[in-house]
Amino acid sequence: MVGNWGWLQQWKQSNWQRSGKPIWAALLWQDIAAWLEKLVVKVRHVDAHVPKSRATEEHQNNQQVDQAAEIEVAQVDLDWQCKGELFIVRWAHDTSGHQGRDATYRWARDRGVDLTMDTISQVIHECEMCTAIE
Repeated sequence: MVGNWGWLQQWKQSNWQRSGKPIWAALLWQDIAAWLEKLVVKVRHVDAHVPKSRATEEHQNNQQVDQAAEIEVAQVDLDWQCKGELFIVRWAHDTSGHQGRDATYRWARDRGVDLTMDTISQVIHECEMCTAIE
């Protein structure tokens, strides 16, 4: 966070872009900027690499924030993995001609794409074209 603290105002003035390209996670940074307008925030460096015997309350707080961030990042990775799988299954289902679960599975398998029957069933259940045909 400290590394980006100085950039926040510049990103905002540049319409959340850097060198003409959107910054990564712009919506999150916009949310942070909105909160900063409402709150009094002090930012300073906390040395995270200290022995537990010398750890202060700040160090313990920093460790808790790091752990929370790791959990959040892991959840984001899982969300993206799930969304990626759904995208591939939708593509396979559309490209194979809306022929049903088994046909979608075979079509993908024949092309080296490993899909689960559960995900295929979910996509078919949500498919507007297949719902209209039923």
